[in-house]
Amino acid sequence: MTALQFAHALLDGDSEKAYELLESEFAKGKSPAYIFQHYVTGAMRDVGELWLNDEISVADEHLATATCDYVLAKFHSRIPRKKGTSAGKKAMFFTVEKEQHSLGMKMAAYLFEQAGWRVRMLGPNLPLSYAKDAANQFLPNVIGLSVTIVHHLEQLPLYLKTLEKIDSNPTMLLGSRLLSQLDFQRFKTDRTIFIPQFEDLAEILESEEMEQLRDANL
Repeated sequence: MTALQFAHALLDGDSEKAYELLESEFAKGKSPAYIFQHYVTGAMRDVGELWLNDEISVADEHLATATCDYVLAKFHSRIPRKKGTSAGKKAMFFTVEKEQHSLGMKMAAYLFEQAGWRVRMLGPNLPLSYAKDAANQFLPNVIGLSVTIVHHLEQLPLYLKTLEKIDSNPTMLLGSRLLSQLDFQRFKTDRTIFIPQFEDLAEILESEEMEQLRDANL
């Protein structure tokens, strides 16, 4: 399968075919992180380029996104979870205020769930005040933020500064397609980890640092 083949299934609104394509690659031994990066992300990038070039309409792009969202949830539901989930393994995910693109955030959250973490997905466009309240109630070990639009980056410093102060002292994960295009060092803090690709996230989930976070409250 290629990302473009998956993109065509999404643009056709053919959720059954799109799911079968992902399932086929998983059956061949491809990891969820590999599938998310090379097929799903690649396909949505192709869809975006078609829209920018006026080769598809806004309605077509929305159909592809909605179909992808459905197929991802279905695909995620069949992936085995690691055993031994505990209250000390908690992660929270959302996108910053006015950021509506949430597929990347969902795929990151799915990888955490598959690794045995307890996850809360708060969706797109979450104002900081609500994010802070949710974090204080849930007390996650990890908070994942997603940003895809350049002019939304100006919000990041305040989000990071505020959320790092909650009682659980969370590690902040920042995912963005912009990481390969812009210098993010001005957003770097002692507890911020940049996630350029889903395969990088999969490696981090297996790292000693994350194992320590998972076991912190056991």
